[in-house]
Amino acid sequence: MPALTEPKVGGPPPITPLPPRRGGGNNGDDNGQGRRPSAEASGSMVRIAVYIGMCASTMTFAALASAMVVRRGLNPTDWHRLPVPPLLWINTLALILSSIVLDMAGRAFRAGDRPKFRKLWLAGTALGTWFLVGQAINWTFLAQNGFYLRQNPASAFFYVLTWAHAAHVIGAIGGLYYVTYRMMATPAIPMNRNVLEVSVIFWHFLDIMWLLLMAIFVFWA
Repeated sequence: MPALTEPKVGGPPPITPLPPRRGGGNNGDDNGQGRRPSAEASGSMVRIAVYIGMCASTMTFAALASAMVVRRGLNPTDWHRLPVPPLLWINTLALILSSIVLDMAGRAFRAGDRPKFRKLWLAGTALGTWFLVGQAINWTFLAQNGFYLRQNPASAFFYVLTWAHAAHVIGAIGGLYYVTYRMMATPAIPMNRNVLEVSVIFWHFLDIMWLLLMAIFVFWA
C-alpha cells in the first residue's frame, strides 16, 4: 500500500483560472473596463471642449479690443472714424435671425418634429452663409471707398476684428453644414444630438460677440 503524503503547511493556495471577461454588456466588471463611454459622458466632454473654445475666443477678442483702446488713447489725432457700411446692419439682422431660427430648430429636434427641424435648420444655415457673404461685400465696399488696412488705425482694427470673427464663423458654419449633410444624405441614421446642440451653442456665442463688436464700431471706434 503506497504511503500517504501529508500536504505542505503554509503553501500557496490552488489557483483556479477565471473565464475571460466580456465587456459591452450589463454584466461587465465593476471597474468599467471593456465598456465604451456612454452617450451622456461623450456629450459632456464635447460641451466642455466647446466651452473651453469659447473662453479662448473671448480672451482673443478681449485682447484685440484692449489693444484698440490703448492705441486710440496713445494718439487720438490720427484716429479717423470709418463709415458704417449699410449692409453691415443687414448682416447683423441676418446673424440674429439665424441664431433664433437655429434655436427653434433645436427645439423641434428635441420634440421629435423632424420635418420642422429640417426646414428651420436649412433656413438658419442659409442666413449664416449670407452673413459671411455680406461680410466680404462690406470689405469690398470699404476698399472701394479708400479705407484700407494700412490707411489708419481705425480701419486696421476694423479689418482685424471682423476677420477674426469671420474665421470663427467659418468654423461654426462647418458644424452647421455637417448637420445639414447628415440630415439630407443619411436621414435613416439617427443623428447625434450632442453635435447639434454644441453647434447651436457656439453659434449663439458668435452672435453675442458680433453684437459687442457692432457696439464698439458704431458708438465708439
